[in-house]
Amino acid sequence: FLYFIGFFFDNKMMLRGSQLLRQQFRKQKGKVDLKTSFTRTTAFNRSSKERLMTSDGDLVLGRGKIRKRAHDVLKQEISEMEHPAIWMWYPWRKNPEPPQPFFPQRRALKNLHGAVYSELSPMQRKRQEEMLFGINLDESRQTNFEQKHPFMSSVLKSMEGKPKGFPFWYKKYPTRHHAYENRFNIPAEMLDGYPEHVKKAVSKQMMTVREKRLAQEAKYTERYAKHDFDTTSHAVVAVRRALACRNMRNHLLTHPHNNVVKTLLGRKEHSLKRALRKLRKVDFAAYWDIIRDHDVQDMIQPPNAVSYRWGGYWMYDWNAGLGISTNISDFMDPRGLNGCVETGRSRSEVARDLGLTVTRPLMPHEKKQLELTSTYYEKLAKFKAEQPEAARQQERQRFIRKFSGMFVKMNRKASVADFPSKHRRLLGVKVLRWKSKRHGPS
Repeated sequence: FLYFIGFFFDNKMMLRGSQLLRQQFRKQKGKVDLKTSFTRTTAFNRSSKERLMTSDGDLVLGRGKIRKRAHDVLKQEISEMEHPAIWMWYPWRKNPEPPQPFFPQRRALKNLHGAVYSELSPMQRKRQEEMLFGINLDESRQTNFEQKHPFMSSVLKSMEGKPKGFPFWYKKYPTRHHAYENRFNIPAEMLDGYPEHVKKAVSKQMMTVREKRLAQEAKYTERYAKHDFDTTSHAVVAVRRALACRNMRNHLLTHPHNNVVKTLLGRKEHSLKRALRKLRKVDFAAYWDIIRDHDVQDMIQPPNAVSYRWGGYWMYDWNAGLGISTNISDFMDPRGLNGCVETGRSRSEVARDLGLTVTRPLMPHEKKQLELTSTYYEKLAKFKAEQPEAARQQERQRFIRKFSGMFVKMNRKASVADFPSKHRRLLGVKVLRWKSKRHGPS
């Protein structure tokens, strides 16, 4: 009996020893075994000391205890996975979580059409920096003033740097918004004769961000305004909204949780889109300038192909009373832009038959290509005349290459047995059919 009890105790000791060994081995691996994460064990809770490397290369040893739970490891692994499109069941949750395969998160910053932006585009960043640096008056302002009011400008020149009794510059600044190079809309001429510290106090370096914003708005308003007091014409409205959109977007990049501004930005982008649609038909050059300068391409795009094709996207022009008005033909020859339906010619053939060498300004590489193709045949004739043997050799090589190609050129029309019935749409002939349940054509 004593022998049996001794054997039993010995066994118990052996089991405990193996358990210890197993725990030691687990600790060495440094990986938490997820199978045992349901039991309450102290082995996992023994803290590992934190060791941090600073940027100077110093090693900092932490004093506190880090308690690791199994689900921390699981969460970390899941966050490292690229695309968990599976139903995850965490042991400490009641129900499995549905898969969430969308990568841009729901709260990511998006524009009107749901395209995510994580920063300003290069062009917008340029405008933002220009605004923060401070806006200068255009040189055209001075030259226009000299042309229109030579007497006043000559008087101003003669009194340069001295205090003036009469504002000879008043024609140069029709409204207070036209003087945006200093704070409080003070013209530079007014500051002549004042001490330096006064000039510095109202200079653009001391402007608040809000004042800089207003200055930039005044500058672009002036650029597109039809007259001095114009704040309502299409181009001015569009450019102001574009600036406001950029400023809101810039604000959201630093305050991503400001949901009120997100709502306002959505509204502003929508109204900008409408303003641009209107401007497109009224003054195409200004429209394109604004899109280029403020990079609002993503605003003017239709949200998706369906609404672009069937929705009110194209009806807008008509409803705004701008159905057949655009001045695009003033600076672009519109005749070579489309093919001809009756004769079936392509756009380039139409341009050729009208004698239009250029239907839009050519890019440098296109010019180069045209030059090369225009001189190609004379070069070829010269080559054949001067080196007939080499020309024949070249032809042989090309002939062989034509048939030993990896990818055979196939034309689609030959591969389809009955082309006209298979691809009706491409023929451009409508088949008459009943359009509705009203039992009549159309």
